Amino acid sequence: MGLSASQARLLNLTARMHDIEYKAQNLEAQKLQMANESTQVYQEYENALNKQKVQLKHIGADGSAEYRDATLNEILAAGYEITIQTGNGQWKTYSEATAGNIETDTGIAADALDKTETLRNMVEAGFIVFRKPGLDANGDPIFTEVNIATDTSLQEVQDETELKKAEAKYEADMRKIDAKDKKFDTDLAALEQERNAIKTEIDTLKTVAKDNVDRTFKLFS
Repeated sequence: MGLSASQARLLNLTARMHDIEYKAQNLEAQKLQMANESTQVYQEYENALNKQKVQLKHIGADGSAEYRDATLNEILAAGYEITIQTGNGQWKTYSEATAGNIETDTGIAADALDKTETLRNMVEAGFIVFRKPGLDANGDPIFTEVNIATDTSLQEVQDETELKKAEAKYEADMRKIDAKDKKFDTDLAALEQERNAIKTEIDTLKTVAKDNVDRTFKLFS
C-alpha cells in the first residue's frame, strides 16, 4: 500500500474510531437511563405493596363477624358520619341522609361512592374523617371521631387485587428492561471488538508509514 493510500486509509479508520466511540457513549447513556427506568418500575411495585383497602365489619345472622371491602355508601349505611374535605379546602360532614350532597359539594361522582378505591384513596390522602354513632354518659345519641386504627369495626388490609396487577406489570417491565440491557451489552461488546481491530490496524499503518519515512530518509542521506 502506497503512502497516500495508507494515509487515506488511516483517516478513514480514525473517522470510524470516532464514530464507534460516539455510539458507545450513546449506548452507555441509554444504559444509565435504563437503570433509572428500573428504579421507577420498582418504586411503582413498592407503592402497590403499600396499597391498603378499607374493610367494614359485618355481623352475620349467626353472630359471626366478617370484614368486607367497604365503600363510602356502605360506611354511611352502617350509621357513620363522614367529614370530607371539599374542593375549596373546607370540611363538611355527611350522613346517609345527606349523601346526595357529596357530589355537589366535592365533585365526587355519585357512582364513585360505591367504589372501594374511592374510599381507599380518600383515606390515603387524609381527606376523610370517620364519626361513629354511640351514646354519651346520659344515654343520649352522640357521634365520636374515630380512625381505622382504633375502631374495631374498621380495618385496613393489603389490596391483593392491586398487588397481583402490580406484580404482573413489574415482571413484564423487568423482562423488557433485561432484554434491552442484554442488547446494549451485546452492541457494546461488538463495538469494543471493532474498536480493538481498528486500533490494531491503525497502529500497523502508523508503523508502516514510519518505516517508509525512515527508508526514504536513508536513501537521501
